[in-house]
Amino acid sequence: MTPRPDPAGPEPGTDAGPLADDALAEEIELYADVVVAASESDGPLADSDLDRLLGVDDAAPGAAPAPRPGLGAGDGAPTA
Repeated sequence: MTPRPDPAGPEPGTDAGPLADDALAEEIELYADVVVAASESDGPLADSDLDRLLGVDDAAPGAAPAPRPGLGAGDGAPTA
């Protein structure tokens, strides 16, 4: 038996609005930062470079992560 669409939900084929997943968006941004840095590097990235890109530092466990460089305003390039 084929499940029927939920009558309270949007009609199939209609725009239900944008999906938002902040955690996924941040992971994608982190991944993009690493890919860009690796593509600009002459060799493997050092652990310290990866730590800097990912916002990891020597802070105590549970401490807030250090600010990390992100993409520039609309240019797609790292700011640091």
